[in-house]
Amino acid sequence: MTEKEQALAYLNRDRVLNISIIEPLRLERGQVLAAGPQGVAVQVEDVTMVAADSYAAAMALVPPDFHTLNVMGGRLAEQVQESLGLTCTCQCYQAAYLETERLPVAGDIRQLDMTYFQPVLEGYSLFHDPAYIAQRLTAGVIYGAFVEGHLAGFVGEHSEGSMGMLEVFPAFRRRGLALALESFQINRYLAQGRVPYDQVIVGNTASMALQRKAGMTLSTDTMAWLRRPGERSGT
Repeated sequence: MTEKEQALAYLNRDRVLNISIIEPLRLERGQVLAAGPQGVAVQVEDVTMVAADSYAAAMALVPPDFHTLNVMGGRLAEQVQESLGLTCTCQCYQAAYLETERLPVAGDIRQLDMTYFQPVLEGYSLFHDPAYIAQRLTAGVIYGAFVEGHLAGFVGEHSEGSMGMLEVFPAFRRRGLALALESFQINRYLAQGRVPYDQVIVGNTASMALQRKAGMTLSTDTMAWLRRPGERSGT
């Protein structure tokens, strides 16, 4: 068994919770740092993703020069955060579309370019990072919903591979645009042979309801994004 196969075997014990590690690894977008019977660490872009059976196993997997940690399991993330003096920028449930059937999409949805930089930057509520928004637009992975020629909302793909950045502008809410954007993105991933997945911030009941409406399966446990104090709270 190769190191990658060993890592995937471990991660698939809880496929939904670990989907953000499984998919980059499966698609050759991630590099296995360590894999064993008690845990796995994978590097994706500048994110070190860790899944482990215990605190001791997790700490043995964390490299000293990490930029961002993504730890699977709520209690485990809390222990790692406390031990290393990190900041938790986001605690989330994982959501994955495990079906193969494409979803119906209503509305006018188009790929966005840098022409829409300002409205996307101002409309994205999770964090403010002009360079990141520009990079995502340049990569061609942000799509907008239009109503009578006006940009009404958007959805994107984060640098580590998850769906996200879903926003509908206040004037256009309650028209089904969030579901249309989510469904569009799910279909886009499926067309590329990928498993659609995203994260839902703990306490965001509207987003949880949207995931279920779109047919996504939600993890029972949470994961967390951890950074050293003062660093950007992106992806």
